[in-house]
Amino acid sequence: MHINNNKNPKPVMAVLENSKSISNLKKQIANSRIQHMVKANNEVKNTLYFFSLKDVKLSEKKITGFYWHEKHKKWIHRDYPLPDILYIRCGVNKQYYRTFKELCKIITNNNGKLITHYRFNKWRLYQVMTKDPSIKSYLPATKTVKHPHHIQEMLQRYNVVYLKSHIGKKGENVLRVEVLPSGDYQYSYYRHGLLTVRLISGFQALLDVVNNFFQGKKYLIQQGIDLIEYNHRLIDMRAELQYKGNGVLEIVGVSVRSGQPGSPITTHGEAYKFDDFFAKKMGYSKSQLKAFRSRVHGFLFSVYEYIEKYYGKYAEMGIDFAIDTKKNIWFIEANSRSTHASLDKAYGKAALYKYHKNILEYARYLFTRSNRSVTH
Repeated sequence: MHINNNKNPKPVMAVLENSKSISNLKKQIANSRIQHMVKANNEVKNTLYFFSLKDVKLSEKKITGFYWHEKHKKWIHRDYPLPDILYIRCGVNKQYYRTFKELCKIITNNNGKLITHYRFNKWRLYQVMTKDPSIKSYLPATKTVKHPHHIQEMLQRYNVVYLKSHIGKKGENVLRVEVLPSGDYQYSYYRHGLLTVRLISGFQALLDVVNNFFQGKKYLIQQGIDLIEYNHRLIDMRAELQYKGNGVLEIVGVSVRSGQPGSPITTHGEAYKFDDFFAKKMGYSKSQLKAFRSRVHGFLFSVYEYIEKYYGKYAEMGIDFAIDTKKNIWFIEANSRSTHASLDKAYGKAALYKYHKNILEYARYLFTRSNRSVTH
């Protein structure tokens, strides 16, 4: 573990990336998130390196990591001590799961800290959130599908349903199904940049589509929400929340996402600043916007803090939510490792810079607090 006897010690902060990102660093190619972190760290000045799990040498208590050499303007790798702060930015393959668990154990046993956790399982998270009546009021009716009659029941109760894999990202495992007046079904999904919308007849034909779509993965079914629309496009929101360098939780930005025409999801569409959208596009007055913003912020903080009660401390979270045509707020899902794509589209590079600076400063805050607790 890193020991620093300077008057103002700085943390060794390691960022766990997937092997492809690290392989690219070897070729001097850095993704935009890594570039933003490096740029922000020029100001924060943590000891910052990036690695994948195959670069961990547990027996030697070392990690081969990549760092940006500012003077030489290139990525260089070297051996580092195990970090004070581990920032987890990717999933863990089965072959490296034991390495990951052991690494986390060593870091926490030496008073180090982990930033972020695994991705949320949508069904487990839903079960956790139903335990509190005030939080439950934000949730659409949801059940995990164990039998075809679960789909039938939900379709009879709600004309529109969404089927989602328990674990998914970027909206690629979301299937929308609508019962038409004729009794036929219209289903739609968005995958690999392509929107598919089709009509079929008969429940068995629908089941065949569903089974083929999820390929044996566990999935849930959820009540469709009567979302607000703009220019005949569905609207929902992504809020980015995180802890700042003083340990205070803040909302960095709420992006309003507009889906592509006919798309069941908004992930790959346009994004607007929250205030701009509701004032300019939806015609909210100043007082209406202020009251609505206050409701939304209250919802976001209560959801974040409630999730933390069950899952432990999160440094950051992306919360997806929606507004229906009656102005009710609905929780959609939480993301432990947001790509910040909507924040970038709506608020620009300055917001992304602030976001990554916050993470780096929060790492320093955690390090300083843990050091203080050891010395006192």
